[in-house]
Amino acid sequence: MIVWKRIYADFLMPSRLNEYERFLETALAATYRVIGIEQFWRLATGVSGLPPGRYFVLRHDIDTDPATAWAMWRIERSLDVTSSYFFRLSTRDDALMTGIAAGGGEVGYHYEELSTVARQRRIRTRGEALRALPEARQRFRANIGALRSATGLPLRVAASHGDFVNRRLEVPNSTILDDRPFRQEVGIELEGYDDDLISRMPVRSTDSAPPQRWRYTDPVAAIACGEPVIYTLVHPRHWRAARAVNARDDIRRLWEGLAYRL
Repeated sequence: MIVWKRIYADFLMPSRLNEYERFLETALAATYRVIGIEQFWRLATGVSGLPPGRYFVLRHDIDTDPATAWAMWRIERSLDVTSSYFFRLSTRDDALMTGIAAGGGEVGYHYEELSTVARQRRIRTRGEALRALPEARQRFRANIGALRSATGLPLRVAASHGDFVNRRLEVPNSTILDDRPFRQEVGIELEGYDDDLISRMPVRSTDSAPPQRWRYTDPVAAIACGEPVIYTLVHPRHWRAARAVNARDDIRRLWEGLAYRL
C-alpha cells in the first residue's frame, strides 16, 4: 500500500494547483494577511509587537521541482500575496529566486551540509556527526557565499532540510546554526525552526502526500476557526506530479541510501 501511494503521488496524481489557489483565496476571504516568515518575525519582534489582525504565514521548501514553485509563485502574484521560498543547492533557480525577491517575496537557503557530510563520510553515530560539524559549517559558509554572489540576494533566513541520515543519527541539519557566533559570521538572522519563531505560531500545518493532504493541523479548518496566526509549510511535490523530476529524485534517494548503508 505504501508503494502504491508513492507511485500515485509521484506519477499519477492530477495537478492540485487550482486547489492551491482556492486555498489561498479562502485565507484572504477570511481577512488573513498572507506573508512570509521573515516579515512575520519583524512584525512580531517590533517595538509595538504584532499588529492586530489575522496572519497566515506561508513557507515553501523547494525540495524538488522548481517548475511547480514557479507556478505557485505566479498564483501568489495574481492574488497579491507574498511568502517565503527556501531553495536547496539541488533546486537552485536563480531566475525564480531573483523574481520572487523582486516581487516582494522572501528567498532563503534550504541547507543540508551536515547530512551531506554524514553520507559522504559514512558516519554511523551521533557523536561522529557532532564531530563533523566544523566541516559542515565550512561547507555552509562556502555555499551560502556562492549563492549570495550568484543571485545578489541577502539570504538572511535559512531553514534546514531533513534527510534520512539526520533521522538515523538524531542530529538535524539545523545543528549547524546552533552556534550563535557562527550564525552571526555567516549573516543568518533567522532559522525557520528557531524556538522563538515557532513559539509565536502555535497553529502549524505541513502538507503531505495524498491521501493524507495535511499533517498536524488542517489549515482550512484553522481558518474556519479564526485562529489568529497560522503557519503553513508546503512543498511543490505535493501539488503537482512532475514525473521526470520525481523519477530522478526517487532514483537518487535510493542510490544515496544504498551507498550509505553498504
